[in-house]
Parts: sequence; C-alpha cells; structure tokens
Amino acid sequence: MSNQQKISVIILGNGEYLKQSLISFITGKDISGMSKKENVKNHQRFENDKYEFTYTTESKEGDDEIREMFSENPNPDMCLVPVKEGFDPEEVWNQIENMSKKTGKPTEEFIVVLPKGQTYNSYPFKSYTMEELLRKLAEYRHLEANNKKSDDLPESQTAEETDKEVTGCRNRKENFTRPKKRQKREPAVNLVLLGMAGTGKSACGNTILMDNRFTSRVSSKQVTTECQMVEKQINGINVRVIDTPDIFDDDIESSVKKENVKKCKQLCESGPCVYLLVMHVSRFTDGERDILTKLEQAFGSRVKEQTIIVFTRGDDLHRAGMSLESFLGTCDPNLKNIVDKCGRRCVLFENSSSHSDQVEKLMAQVEELWHECSAC
Repeated sequence: MSNQQKISVIILGNGEYLKQSLISFITGKDISGMSKKENVKNHQRFENDKYEFTYTTESKEGDDEIREMFSENPNPDMCLVPVKEGFDPEEVWNQIENMSKKTGKPTEEFIVVLPKGQTYNSYPFKSYTMEELLRKLAEYRHLEANNKKSDDLPESQTAEETDKEVTGCRNRKENFTRPKKRQKREPAVNLVLLGMAGTGKSACGNTILMDNRFTSRVSSKQVTTECQMVEKQINGINVRVIDTPDIFDDDIESSVKKENVKKCKQLCESGPCVYLLVMHVSRFTDGERDILTKLEQAFGSRVKEQTIIVFTRGDDLHRAGMSLESFLGTCDPNLKNIVDKCGRRCVLFENSSSHSDQVEKLMAQVEELWHECSAC
C-alpha cells in the first residue's frame, strides 16, 4: 500500500465534483485545505492524518488510469463509487461490472455510496448510505488502531455515539497507527432464502436477523417480488441474508424466474453461499415434489451439498407432541427423499417465537457446512 499508516480509499465513478464532495463529507472539511500530492497522469491524491484518497480527475475513467491506480495501490481499504440522486441502478451495476473486469477485483469490493438522505433498496450491488459509510469507517479505524474487530467494541456504544466520535476526531489530530500485520477478515456468508410462496421465507429472514427487515404478511398471493439483501453479524459470523421471490411456481413466467435467479446470483457473487430451502412442516405440496430438480436447474448440480432445509410452523409439531426427528421418520417419502439428498441438514423454525436457540441451531449448521465446503 502507498501509506501504511493511513486508511486508503480509491474513489471511482463519473463526476469529479461527486468524488470531491464525498472526500469533504468524510473528512468534514473542504479538500482544498488538505495535504495534496501532485497529479499522476489523470488521477489525484489527497490526504490528511487519517486517510489517503485517490480518484480520477476526468469525468470518464480510462482503462489505463484505473489500472495504474490499482497498480500503485493493489489492495486499498475501500473502493467507493458515489452516485447522484436519480441514478439508474442498472447503469451503475454495468459500471461496476466493467470496473471489476478492468481491475480483476470482485464486484463486491466496489461499494456504491448512495446520495445523502437515500436509504437502501434492493440493488444488485453493495451499497452504503452516507451514515452507514461513516459508521463503517469508524469501525475500521477501531479495528486497525486497536487490532480487534469492531464487534469487540463496548456494547454500550451506540451508532449515534460512534458518529459523534467520528465527527469529534475530525477536529483533532491523533496518532493513528496500523498494526504491522493486518487481520484477515473472512468474507460474509450468503444465506439465500428459497422456497415456494407462503412457506414463510421472509419471516424466516426476519427471525434470523431478529429484526423486521423483510416484508412478511399473510396473503393469497406472493408478497416478495424481488430479491432483497441485509447484512449482519450473527453469532460471530458475518452474513448476508438474501430474500427471494418464488422461483419454483410453474405458473410464473420463465423470463421473470430467470431474471430473479440472475439477481440472486449477482447478490451472492462473493463469499461462500448456503441455500436455505424453506418448507411448511405441515404441508407438502405437489409443486414441491420436484423442487430439488428446479433448484439444480437454477443454481447447479451441487446445490444440494450447500442446502439446509428450514421447516416453518414448528408449533404445529409441538402441539402434536412430535419432535423434528420423529416427523422426518414418518413424513411423505418424497419429502424424506429431499431431506436425505440434502444430507439431512434440517432445522425447525417458529417465526412467531423470539427464542434465539433456533437461530443458534441454524448458524451452527451454517458454520459446519461452510467449513465443509471450504475444505472441498
């Protein structure tokens, strides 16, 4: 890296004003007052006592300039792509894909910075709001300065207090030093919720996150119509929970299903992937008999090796005085075949319950499956 004592940030995208505005937002001061290095061809560096920013000065980035930036700094701490209000998500995604091809870096490493005041939506790329960006930078500084992960911070420290700390640090100099050996941060595990409409995929996502982030309600028709993603650390594991529409219903147009599968794959391009096949414990439908075949057609022949079955409506079994094991021993032979082909990896969920043990059981299987896949 070009400077081992500073957090290095490469800022890409169209519009020099956007890039300069982002630097001003992060540092809390106009970049004209910052230490400036001379131009290197068409990219510029600005730095202060905590950060080193590099960005292209032209409105359109040439392949040579981008490659040179990453040649000088092949492993920046952050690659940010600011966008203006009213941006086209598809256009931004194509831009990120092009940057990925030019640099050889996964699309996940390019973080889109949303316009101030805009909240997260279902985008195919990774994105931060302005507030989230400040929090992530604050967490990163704690990680590097104290040589520990951000989740080791005192539980009493709130997001608001972290923001105040960032703002306060802008107005004073501090001795910021990077550990000689940087910790290796594991990529987030993608948890992809799959299943037919009405099985409780979105509710399962909310149970896993312990937060109502996905729309879930009783309805005669499909509620989730596009892929959505939420990131969180659960039981010490960084996860990206991805909710999906029904891709198994034969009545849904083939083009719609293909587009939903494409978006799902884009969301989980980086990091290991665990598929959570959500099924109603009290109802096994004709449409679910060949669900593994449809799953393989969408995600490949090895998808079974990465699948955990999540049975919802766990209270139905409890009221019947049955355990999950006894249910699996007496269930429909076609369902039993699906369970066997998925390595008998199953958990029982009751989405109306706030007990965390069901999530802990799931995460234990996720971690075990993750390590098995890593060893392959």
